[in-house]
Formats: sequence, structure tokens, C-alpha cells
Amino acid sequence: MNPASDTDLVAGAGPIAVGALLGGRYRMTARIGAGGMATIYRAYDESLDRDVAVKVLHPHLADDASFLARFRTEARNAAALLHPHIVNVFDQGVADLPYIVMELVDGPSVRQLLDSRGRLPPAEMLAVVGPVCEALARAHASDVVHRDIKPENILIAAGGNPKVADFGIARAAAATSHTATGTLIGSVHYMAPEIVDGQEATDRTDQYAVGVLIFELLTGRKSLPADSPMAVAVRHAREPVPPPSRYVTDAPRALDRVVAKATAAQPAKRYPDMAALAMALRAAVPGPPQPVTVPVADSEATVVIPATSPATTTTAVTTTAAGGATGAVAASGQRRRRPRRTLLVLVALLLMAGASGAGVWNWVLAPVQRVPDLGGTTVPAARDALAGQGMSAELEARRYDLSAPAGTVLDQDPDPGSPLRRGGVVAVVVSRGPAQVSVPDVVGGTRRQAVELLSAAPYAFDVAVRERFSDTVATGRVIAAAPEASTTVDAGRRLTLTVSKGIEQVAVPKVRGLPRAEAVTALRRAKLRAAATEAYSDRTPEAGTVVRQDVRAGRTVDKGTPVAITVSLGPLHFAMPNVNGHPIEQARAELAALTLRVTVSEQPRPQIGPFRRGDFGLVEAQVPEAGATVRREDRVDLYTFSQAAEGAEG
Repeated sequence: MNPASDTDLVAGAGPIAVGALLGGRYRMTARIGAGGMATIYRAYDESLDRDVAVKVLHPHLADDASFLARFRTEARNAAALLHPHIVNVFDQGVADLPYIVMELVDGPSVRQLLDSRGRLPPAEMLAVVGPVCEALARAHASDVVHRDIKPENILIAAGGNPKVADFGIARAAAATSHTATGTLIGSVHYMAPEIVDGQEATDRTDQYAVGVLIFELLTGRKSLPADSPMAVAVRHAREPVPPPSRYVTDAPRALDRVVAKATAAQPAKRYPDMAALAMALRAAVPGPPQPVTVPVADSEATVVIPATSPATTTTAVTTTAAGGATGAVAASGQRRRRPRRTLLVLVALLLMAGASGAGVWNWVLAPVQRVPDLGGTTVPAARDALAGQGMSAELEARRYDLSAPAGTVLDQDPDPGSPLRRGGVVAVVVSRGPAQVSVPDVVGGTRRQAVELLSAAPYAFDVAVRERFSDTVATGRVIAAAPEASTTVDAGRRLTLTVSKGIEQVAVPKVRGLPRAEAVTALRRAKLRAAATEAYSDRTPEAGTVVRQDVRAGRTVDKGTPVAITVSLGPLHFAMPNVNGHPIEQARAELAALTLRVTVSEQPRPQIGPFRRGDFGLVEAQVPEAGATVRREDRVDLYTFSQAAEGAEG
């Protein structure tokens, strides 16, 4: 952990002065951080010419002989765990205060990875959890249980190698007289039900924490959150860890089953060992592990966790955890769960959670001082609250947060309610407020893809969606976003997506039987186009009336669809008019107007003696006769007398 400076928080304070020589060889060069049990220093090993990390116990623990004996034993156990994914323990001793010397890991923790990156896809999760499983398998083979697996205790070395830190303290912490009977050692968010039940930790206790870690890496959220640490512990004792697929779409059901088995309430129902869990995890993730790019806080640099685990490593590192209560415990089988005891413990926990200032709660934790809840307070208020109990605050980190105002406390270590002696240090994480992010370009993508991207880290926008019709953008595709792409805004703010409903759908009105003008108007009002043709119709003899429409009334179609209508020109069949006696050209025009085909036959007038009877140019006869039924385009023969015909006759 590399705490940032802050004028309101302790900087450089601790039981050992910077510059002091510890054990005759370790020169304290900087104070890295502090937790409930120890202060961590960067130091220079003058004997071996290398940088190391030194964890110095707080003074109030140094007067407990049983704790010191257990501390030395657990430190020796941890030193024997040589593995590329375990932070090496080099030395331990007492120089006024007990201390442990460890390798220096110069990189962020998985907690910082989650804070900066958000959740990981399954293949990247595998690159983180696989090495953790290997490290724990090595420890369990030596009958060492970590007891406090959590993102803060998994560090990422400069070369990207994940390493499990803080073997060797949790078991010792559980035995100290400063931690009363019934105290829950370890982070409650990763605590197995048997620990809440009061049983000893086993290798399957670590497995439960890894299962919860898998859930958190996949979803970016705590598995069973609650308002207080004790309420969280009660939830882990009573409720199953939910399946990751409930919160993210890229987690296959096979991963749900791995998480469910690893976090089974009964240890016997979990995987037989970490190797079996690792094998099931690899089988549940489609494809091989993928490298993970980890941003380094307050820097443009990044660290890449490789997709494959190295066989060996000697990388030196910077610890990010502040020395929380962690460590090892020997495991020799499992106890049978005691339902009656579990019930009594749960009832007691519930009573403690609900009883304000009740004596039974104080008896369970029995702290010298109880760490106050600093969540949501400003830095000066947190400093004052701790000072009132003889404690001090140290800035562990600043991180962006969507809801917490800048300068307020987001997290603390030790947790609220934890026991801590006067003079102890509480590490706090302070909000920077919302991060500034650039709106990504989602126009043209699907609604689901856009909402998933914009709702996830680092954007976490409050996405509102409005829909509108579009003639050019397919249904379900994003038309626009407000603010627009590349705009720099606060993460978590409201962002509105406009999503296409496709081409507007309209109902076709009934226009058959309407006059042509009314039909065209009705179709235009319905956002349709009229395509009119004309035809004769005996069924609809009224000229100008719509005889038919090619799209049936009531059908739903795209806006702008053409609807063909047929308009009547009048009846197809009718009675032959009488044109006898009409001038021949007038009769021809009248019949042509009725779409009849007229043929004129010219004849000489009949001669009676010296005289000719009849007039030139008039219709003398017609075929068909007047009153006969004719059809449009029928032939009509007209007969007339003409001078030309008589002249031709001679």
C-alpha cells in the first residue's frame, strides 16, 4: 500500500521511526501503511542489499506472551511456504516490538484492480484466481490455512504476477487476549458460515472465500452486502452466495455451479481441495485465461497479469494491504457442524445487530476500544472521531465514487466495531467524487450492448432510454446519445439514449366505396401513399368511386407504404343509346365518349322513280339497336346516306 499524503491524516507516524535500524540490518526508509494489528514499512536490508517490507506489530500486542509465541510459530510456518504466488517471508524477530520481514511487492492489490477497472470478464477472472488457487493449494499441503482471503490480500507484482499476502497473522490474532472469545477474525464479506458458527478454519474455509472472490471479480459487487459487519456475517451464515449470472450476462451457468459448490454452507459439500476447484473453474470458463491490464493508481503506467502462471518467480513487490488481521492456521480435518450452536450464535448475532449499545454486543467483541464507523464522514470529522478514542487516521487511498461526495470516507480498516487499542491507526479510503469519463460512441449499436457498456465501470451512467420511429435506423439500434460521444462528463450521471423503434407502423383505412378525393385524403392522413388507377365497373357504376384497394383495411404496414386503389369510370355494360336521325359526326362523338368503337357505312339514297328519298349525313340505322345491352369497346355500325356513295353509283 502506498498511501497518499493528506494534511488531515497521520503521515510518517508509527512505533518505529523512519531511518531507524531494526535488528541490526533493516533500515526503515518509509512508512507504507497501517492496519488494526501492525504498521508496514519499506526498508533496506543492509546485509543482503535489497528492499524489503517490514511489518511491525502495534505496541499493545507486544505485552501478550501467548500471542507472541503464536506469532513466531505462524511466521515460521509462513516462511516455509515458498511459491511463486505467495509473498515470501524472509525473517522475523523482536527489536522492542515484534516484526516480520517480507518481500516487497511493487504493485496494486486486486481491490485496487476492482476499483479502477470494475468487474472482469470470465477469462480475465481466471488469470487472477488461478494463481490464488495454486498458492492456497501449496499452503494447504503444508497444513497452513490463510483464513483471510480477500482482494486486499492479493497483490500484483510489477511483472504482473499475483501473490497472496499475509499468511501467518490471523491464527495468531485469534489466540491473543486482546481479541475476546467470539471475535470474528477476517473480513466478514468473505467469511465462511463455519467461522460464524465458532468452528476452526480449515482449507475449505479458504475455498469459501475464493468462491466469494470469484463472484466479486465477475460482478464487481459484494456477494451478500448489508448495513453492518455483523449483519454481513449473519447473511453469510444463513444465505447462499447468489449466482454471478444474476447480475452479468457473460457468466456461463457452469460458473454459477462452481461458485455455488465452492461456497456451500457445509464444508463437506465444497470441492475436496483447491486443485479440484481450479480444475472446475478452468472447465467452466470458455476458452483459456486472458491477460488482465491493471491501471496503477495516480499514474499512467499499467501492470499486465499474464494469462499463464509462471513456474518460478523472484519478483520484488510493494504491499498494498495495510496489515489487516490475516494469517495461517493448521488444518486437521473438519468438525461436524453443530446446528444447535449455529442457531444460538445467529440469534445472538441478530440481538447484537439490533441492540443499540447493548452489553451483550460489547461482551462478544470485548474491545479495548471499538473502532467508530467513519463511513460518509469528512476527513476532519473522521480524524476528530478517532482522536476522541485515542486513535489516529491514515490515508490508505483516494478513489473515485459515484455517490460519495469528494473528501468523505468510503472505507476503513479495521472495520467499524473492531477492537483496537488506544494509539492504534485506522486506514481510510477517501472519495474523490465521480471520475471524469469520456462518453463512448454507441450510436449504431444495439440497445442491449449500449446499456451494458454505459452502465458498467468506469462509466456507471444512469441510462435512460427513449424510443422513436426511424425510417433509416433498424429496430433496437441506437440513434443518438445525450451527452454525445467524446463528451467529458462525471461518471454516474444521467445519460439518455434514443433508440429506434424502426419504421412507424400504421393501420390501413377502408377507402373502398369512397369518392376518389376522400379516399386519397384518408390515406394521406394515415401516413400512406395512394396509387390510383381507373376501371369500369358494373358493381360500382358511380364514376369516381373507389372500386377496390390492394391492401386490406385494418392491416398494419410501414409508414409511407403505397396503397393501390381502383376508381370506377362508370358501368362496364349499359343500354345502347338511340342515335338514329343524329348527324353522323355527332353520333360518332357520342358513342366514342361511351368507349364504343364506331364504324360508318355510307350508302346512296334509295331511288323511287325519278326521285331519291332521304337526307345526306344523318344516321339512318344503327346496329345494335337502341336499348340493346352493350359493353365498353363493343363495335357499333352506323348507316348514313352520302353524296359520294351516289356519285360512285353513277
